[in-house]
Amino acid sequence: MIQGCNPPMDCVGCLWASALATELTADQVDMLFNRVEVRELSKNEILISEGDHDDRLYAIAKGELGIYQTAPRGQESSARLGAGTITGELAFLDGREGTETVKAENNKCCVIALRRNQLESLLSDAPILVYKVMRAVVRSAHQTVGKRASQRADRLISRAAH
Repeated sequence: MIQGCNPPMDCVGCLWASALATELTADQVDMLFNRVEVRELSKNEILISEGDHDDRLYAIAKGELGIYQTAPRGQESSARLGAGTITGELAFLDGREGTETVKAENNKCCVIALRRNQLESLLSDAPILVYKVMRAVVRSAHQTVGKRASQRADRLISRAAH
C-alpha cells in the first residue's frame, strides 16, 4: 500500500539510496518496494512513540528525523537522522516496545516503512533478499547501539563535570 508522497514511484529511488538496498539487485529492490508503505510527515509529527509497539522498519527517504528520549527534565534529543538512514531496527528485530520517540524535524519528511510480516512473506520466494535486508538491519542496529552508548557516556561525563 502506497500513501503520502506524490508520485510515490519516485520513492523507489529513495529506497535504492537507503541503507536497506546496499546489497540488493534491481529486481530485489522492485520486489521489496512492492511490500512497503510510503509515508509523508509534517514537521513535529511523531513517527514512533516511546513505549509503543511498532513492527515497522523505516528508511528515511527525504528530510530529517529527530530521536528523543524521556529524561528527568523532559524529552531530550539524542540524535538526528537524514535521508538514506534507517530507524526502528531494534523493535523490528525483537518486537519489543520502542525506547525512543522519533519525529519529523521538517515538513514533507518522507519515510519508507517495511512491516516485519511483509519481509517475512518473502522468505519462501526470495530468501536471499530477506537475508540481505536483515544484514542491513543488523549493521544499522549495531551502529545505533554503539552510537547511543557513546552518547549516553558523553552525557554522563558532561553531567558529572557540572
